[in-house]
Amino acid sequence: MHGHTLIWHADYQVPSFMTNYTGDFAAMLKTHVQTIVSHFKGQVVSWDVVNEALADDGQPTVDNILRSSLFSQKMGQAFIDQAFVNARAVDPQVDLFYNDYNIEAGGQKTTNLLAMIDGMRSRSVPITGVGFQMHVTIDWPSISAIESSLKAVADRGLKVEISEMDVSMKSAYTTFTADAALRQQQRYHDIIAAYLRAVPAAQRAGITVWGVWDADSWINQPGSPDWPLLFDGNFQAKPALQGFKDALMGN
Repeated sequence: MHGHTLIWHADYQVPSFMTNYTGDFAAMLKTHVQTIVSHFKGQVVSWDVVNEALADDGQPTVDNILRSSLFSQKMGQAFIDQAFVNARAVDPQVDLFYNDYNIEAGGQKTTNLLAMIDGMRSRSVPITGVGFQMHVTIDWPSISAIESSLKAVADRGLKVEISEMDVSMKSAYTTFTADAALRQQQRYHDIIAAYLRAVPAAQRAGITVWGVWDADSWINQPGSPDWPLLFDGNFQAKPALQGFKDALMGN
């Protein structure tokens, strides 16, 4: 079992007592992280310690790379370092991941990810892996960008996970046609194949698809339909599932 997530910036996930906290913020975060990791010690093999801390390309930043959040405003990059250090202190065996979206795209956010990782490692922060959410579209980003981004992390000796994969179709299609199905099959295939090329077997932490069937996907919204997953609204396998399987089998 993989644990998700110990710290996330999203306002609706941050309780009001934290927003208004006047005590030692770092000590409070330490208690939060260590209480959860201790409780599940031996039951999970890995944690997403920090989720989505990096700023999107063009977004205002803290310390030039972080999104502005309660955590970055209070502690800067130290909140990330300390979250990993505190988790490791209570569970010496569990893998510790940083998880984010659009870091597979090869843009400034990818550059910032690598800089953050290098800085953490220079400070002996115990990061062991990176989760690439892989919320992609049918035509973005390119396979070459995805592969090079995955490889850049693997080349640093870290484990690599595809953690929240889906392939949105709405940028190119208003209905899920036979052509759309075949393109999506190829897209799933090509991304999984790129992952297997870029990441040595010992560093592959796994692949998670972000949902089971299209009807329940987070990006399939009223008035804005989408078909991003491996099974359709009737729980029937789509061609995408075959593409996924073929890539895993080396076909």
